[in-house]
Amino acid sequence: MSLHAQGEFMPYSKLFIIFLSAIITTSGFAKVEKAKLIVVISIDQFRADYLQKFSSSFLPATQGNKIGGFNYLMTKGAYFSHAQYGILQNMTGPGHATILTGSYPYQNGIGNNDWYDAETQNFVYCTEDQSQKTVGANPSNIHVGTSPKNLIGTTFGDELKNAFPNSRVIAISLKDRAAILMGGHRADIALWFDLESFQWVSSEYYLTSKGLPDWVLEKNLQMKKMVGLQQTWENKNAKNLSDNSNVVDSSATKDMGKTFPHKAKIGGPSSLLFPIAVDMPEEMAMKAIEVLKLGQTKATDVLAISFSNHDYVGHNFGPESEEIKETTIHEDKTIAHFLNFLDKKTPGGLKNIWVILTADHGVSDNPKILAANKIPSGIIDQEAMLIALEKFLTNKYGKAPNKWMVGVSELNFYLNRKEIREHNLDLATIQKEAAKYLTSTSEYKKGIAQIFSADDVKNHTLPAEQFERQILRTYFEGRSGDIVMIPKPNYVISYATTTHLTGHSYDRYVPMIFLGKPFRAGLYASGFVVDIAPTLSFLMGIIPPTNSEGAILDFALNIN
Repeated sequence: MSLHAQGEFMPYSKLFIIFLSAIITTSGFAKVEKAKLIVVISIDQFRADYLQKFSSSFLPATQGNKIGGFNYLMTKGAYFSHAQYGILQNMTGPGHATILTGSYPYQNGIGNNDWYDAETQNFVYCTEDQSQKTVGANPSNIHVGTSPKNLIGTTFGDELKNAFPNSRVIAISLKDRAAILMGGHRADIALWFDLESFQWVSSEYYLTSKGLPDWVLEKNLQMKKMVGLQQTWENKNAKNLSDNSNVVDSSATKDMGKTFPHKAKIGGPSSLLFPIAVDMPEEMAMKAIEVLKLGQTKATDVLAISFSNHDYVGHNFGPESEEIKETTIHEDKTIAHFLNFLDKKTPGGLKNIWVILTADHGVSDNPKILAANKIPSGIIDQEAMLIALEKFLTNKYGKAPNKWMVGVSELNFYLNRKEIREHNLDLATIQKEAAKYLTSTSEYKKGIAQIFSADDVKNHTLPAEQFERQILRTYFEGRSGDIVMIPKPNYVISYATTTHLTGHSYDRYVPMIFLGKPFRAGLYASGFVVDIAPTLSFLMGIIPPTNSEGAILDFALNIN
């Protein structure tokens, strides 16, 4: 563009108009076309290596006019194969709280699935809210009310509705905490599955009417008709099946057996481990789209889905099992079916939809299998450690009328602060003494990598490097323990075949995929789960969630 006109300089005002016009017509944000529907999929306990490990067994990315599942997402989307959680304890509550808040537990308050509240002197479930009854559950199961009350700050869905009130936010999962924490404070409804009543339920928090919507009741009637029917889970893909002798006994494995073919009645304790439990959230999601016409109005809607079945299978059988492989293959088919459904139901098809796939955490390998292969591993009995701490403090300070230790949850040990105050003892001193006792006792120290106290967090006298970063991102005063144990790699709590809840690589690395027009397809090597919410917010032109601290993944966007 020439700056001269007939031998003279243009007036500054005219230059400014031309310059401004150029910006408006070439700027990146003007090209971002908003989605009709944003679908956020979380697979519970889905470790980073599963997608590539089992990819040869997945459906093709495309086959004729049919869309595949995981292979389609990996090849057509921006695929972060090793996205990370930067926190100390990776589990369902903290993971799902992170995904759409873009924040860490030290801000959002969800550092654990459960914690001890010193004021009420009771353990609190992360989505517990006794003022809000569960709607739809059996009478014996409605005393545990739930809501997003304990989640501090907003989610992406909350901010989207703040900016565009006509947007709808729906969250669905087999687990209440997964649905509630992804749905946020302004979700139109969060739905989860109650195994006891074998139906979908919600909370009074979301329902201004007296009961569940008709479309949910209709689905529940279908579920009721299935109760008592025999189901069989066969493995036709494997030639040689192990006897699963390394699998720990549980109510689920006793019900379905430890080896293929698995058989059990629908409605029993193992129901949510069978392939039917992979399909259940998808079926509810499709029902929600059809009835509520999600993605079919002028506003952008959000549908958050968490597939919890993977976690149940993983805890009971372990990541090396044929059961996990078969579950992942079934998830591939279910997601492919869902993507094809979305393509048909949404105006403009998948071109007008953004799909984000990730996980809430990973999992450790089975410690029995690791030990057999000469890799250091073991079992941690946190309840035995709690009893030992009580005995140690009693020997040192005398017997406390109400005990010195009030409990342990997920390697967070809680002191009876009221008892300590009444005895005029120094809390920080007792915290340090309790931590020192565990690390100096041969029975327990073999599984401890590090142990720290609340006073260590306050004074920044923490383990170095990655441990310190993870602790500072996670510890929440009043909810986290008086002392917290960090286990050595592959040392797990003794309640299942294997588990998670550390910041080690197997628990913190998960896949993260963005599919849709704004996202540049390819394989990416870096990224954090906290980056999801701010990236979506940037593309929608809204304020990120209040506590968001992730990065906008501009290098993976088609906005230039």
